[in-house]
Amino acid sequence: MIRTIDTQTQIPAEVNKDIEGHDSSSEGRVLPVCYRCAQVPQNGLYDGFRVEGMFFCSDCQQELFTAEQGSPEYQEFMVLIKEIIF
Repeated sequence: MIRTIDTQTQIPAEVNKDIEGHDSSSEGRVLPVCYRCAQVPQNGLYDGFRVEGMFFCSDCQQELFTAEQGSPEYQEFMVLIKEIIF
């Protein structure tokens, strides 16, 4: 997944679009955004896990745990985790 940064807000462009589309009832709250899929999980911070400050939603967590070693999904996760750790 390629992420682009909005230079005015320093938020990835796909995340910025998601935030703009949210209803006003979430205004004023800090919502986590998944590092992999750029979605805001339904249950907020309780719907995933954090690694070195980066948040992964429970859907991506499930994909990580069930990915076959060597599959494209597994390789994608390894790249993302290496970016976070190193």
